[in-house]
Amino acid sequence: VGVRGPVSIHTAVSLNPVIITNMQITKSVNTEPGDKKGSDTMGMKHRVDFGVYKVVGSINVQLAEKTGFSEEDAEKIKASLITLFENDASSARPEGSVEMTKFYWVRHDNKTGKVSSARVHHSVTTNLKEGVTAPHTFDDYAIDDSALKDIAGLNIEIYQEGEKIQ
Repeated sequence: VGVRGPVSIHTAVSLNPVIITNMQITKSVNTEPGDKKGSDTMGMKHRVDFGVYKVVGSINVQLAEKTGFSEEDAEKIKASLITLFENDASSARPEGSVEMTKFYWVRHDNKTGKVSSARVHHSVTTNLKEGVTAPHTFDDYAIDDSALKDIAGLNIEIYQEGEKIQ
């Protein structure tokens, strides 16, 4: 049975190949009740030292109307995406290690849209800046959103590091 709703968020895709670091870990905690010490466990932990990912999504107006999804719901989705990794620390993602760096919220000026979602998604491109061969910071990337801004009939909000910049 397929599940269909008004909000669609695609899988994140890395802009460049990432390097995965593997390290061996030992879990040493008392897992047995009482005074008896449990055995230690060996394992592996894998992490991406640096990566920039692009995620795209859309809200289908027709399905929103059919399901009762409102403008207020859309605003909640936007707010949650802007602050996606705040207060979401874990051993895999220590506090402050992952952030939503740049975020575009695009609305069409009518219910059917001026262009396809795919065209909107493909209209923001990224490239490594000249001379950068191995990116280490978000600033190593040049983001070109001129094709997005050239599409008539769109209302575009841009957020950088959680703050609205346009």
